[in-house]
Amino acid sequence: VFPITAHPYMNTEAPARNDSPITSTVVTDLDMVLGRGWAPENVKGESFLAGASVFMYGCAVIGKTLLTKMCFSGYSFNYPITFSLFSCLTTMVACALVFMAGKAQFTMLPVHHFRGFAQISLLTALDMGFTNWSLDLISITLQMTIKAAIPAIVVSYERFILKKTHTQMAYLSLTPLILGAILVGLGSGSADYNFLGTMLMCIATIASSIKMVTTHSVIKQVRSEMGMVSFLFWLELAMVPILLPWAFFNGEIRWVRETTHLHAYLISL
Repeated sequence: VFPITAHPYMNTEAPARNDSPITSTVVTDLDMVLGRGWAPENVKGESFLAGASVFMYGCAVIGKTLLTKMCFSGYSFNYPITFSLFSCLTTMVACALVFMAGKAQFTMLPVHHFRGFAQISLLTALDMGFTNWSLDLISITLQMTIKAAIPAIVVSYERFILKKTHTQMAYLSLTPLILGAILVGLGSGSADYNFLGTMLMCIATIASSIKMVTTHSVIKQVRSEMGMVSFLFWLELAMVPILLPWAFFNGEIRWVRETTHLHAYLISL
């Protein structure tokens, strides 16, 4: 978590840049984290920080996926929705500690952004729940390969739903991702493949792609009103009313109460 202080967002004119949610959201978040506006001399620094953030994000995603799979397989914690709920609660505690340490300012969620925020919360909960559910059924290799289709889905969603055009190079760059998914699918053995797990991961990937576009739009609207730690706190809190009934009605809450799985919660931490 980057340390965040309360800075007024500087509305200086930004140079032209790629406005794709996959790349510019990272840079936008860094603007808010560092509390600064755009200036020509900052372009190289912003590019480096954006690249470093993407690299760290990739490492975090891979590490989290490996630990989650270890929890499901090695410790027989077969409760993926409850695990997602644990993740939300743990993130909320982490955000609260950041607030208490004075590294970020707690901000109430603006009422006029409730609709967009509700959409993000629902999509994020579906993404997290279905991703963990699928990870309990299929291999990490197949799961990550399906998830690699996110850029293709984002571009397709923006092109056909939002009527946003991209360069020809952007479309051509998607070819290796599509071919890679096909090759991994053909090379996966029976131990890797599970029909239900594959379908759940496809749903999670679609939800994640739409969430990425929606989150990018909402962050651009709220960045002058609240910091990203507050945004994350409210997002995790909003997912609890979605994941808690889900875990209750599929029986996971009852099963977890009847057994001791403290180690699984510690891994989620």
